[in-house]
Amino acid sequence: MATQIWFGVATAAAQISTVTIGTYDATTTYKVTIGGQTISTVGTGGTNATTATALKNLLIASTHPYFATVTWTVSSNVITGTANTAGVPFVFSTSVSGGTGTISNATTTASSGPNDWSTAANWSTGSVPVASDDVYVKSNSVNICWGLAQSGVTLNSLTISKSYTGKIGLDTTNFATSSDGATVSTTTEPEYRQAYLQISSTNPISIGEQASIIGTATGSSRIMLDVGSVASQVVQVLGTASSASETGKPAVRLLANAATIDVYVRSAPGGCGVAIDKPGETATIRNLYISDTSAASNVVTGNGVTMTLWEQVGGKNVIQSAATLGTLNVKGGTVQTEGSFAVTTANVYTGGTLTSNSTGTISALNPYGGTISFTN
Repeated sequence: MATQIWFGVATAAAQISTVTIGTYDATTTYKVTIGGQTISTVGTGGTNATTATALKNLLIASTHPYFATVTWTVSSNVITGTANTAGVPFVFSTSVSGGTGTISNATTTASSGPNDWSTAANWSTGSVPVASDDVYVKSNSVNICWGLAQSGVTLNSLTISKSYTGKIGLDTTNFATSSDGATVSTTTEPEYRQAYLQISSTNPISIGEQASIIGTATGSSRIMLDVGSVASQVVQVLGTASSASETGKPAVRLLANAATIDVYVRSAPGGCGVAIDKPGETATIRNLYISDTSAASNVVTGNGVTMTLWEQVGGKNVIQSAATLGTLNVKGGTVQTEGSFAVTTANVYTGGTLTSNSTGTISALNPYGGTISFTN
């Protein structure tokens, strides 16, 4: 077990990858695919080298930003792709169809840089966090954009302090072309690379704790975290930035996939969402609690979320769900249901407001005061 602190100080290195045309066949189509976009050529010129040249020329000619952010060269039957910007990775695959031709790919130099979680030099110990480590992201403004696929790592703890003002994850609506993820392509394309930091923790994951009485920390305007399917995890959202970096989205965006995972929200003025970043996201949790007694917090779940309990004492919140919600306790604040999911038991108390816009059935509705509206 080690204590790891994010520094974000590594020197950037450009990714270098190769595409090798193996067996030549005039009836084979050779393909390079990035983010669902494919450049291809049939075997041409009679050799694997001439086919490699033809494919390289097509890769260079492409104006699509997924390909245009890579410099393509060729030597004999090997095409080399080098990232135009050091520290910005690209993810590609190769394939063939028809005939007996073959193609393969490899990465000879991995992308690395100051915004890459998986770059060892960015960490206080000089090594990338591994299972059972205690990880702290605090007092720092360096974005964490790359190396986010850490789903095989279960930390002892993860603490993202409110003194951290950088961003974790990528804006899924725009293709990032800078190492810090702040610059996007001039022609708007969606981000195809991993957008959430995928990592789990044995002890509670803490987001946005104000750990000092000196000054006021502003928090991160984008924290995208996928805690995976490790059972009995707890995610505590203690505070968020006042607004998110992307319009219409919450500052903290979560994914999870276990029916024993609980989410606690103490304060989320910039918003906290579960499976809310883009259409088609799904998440499974057990319980979601909102303890902010004011109207400042905003919590929302997407229509791909499955959960057992929602309980709030405040906030201005929205529930969507993919399945029946077992219990809805509205002890304060306002909550609006949307979509078609059902609720088994809804309890509304003095000080709480439930606006039911869902077309699903509420099997047992218990008004202990408060306001219940079906007008919409």
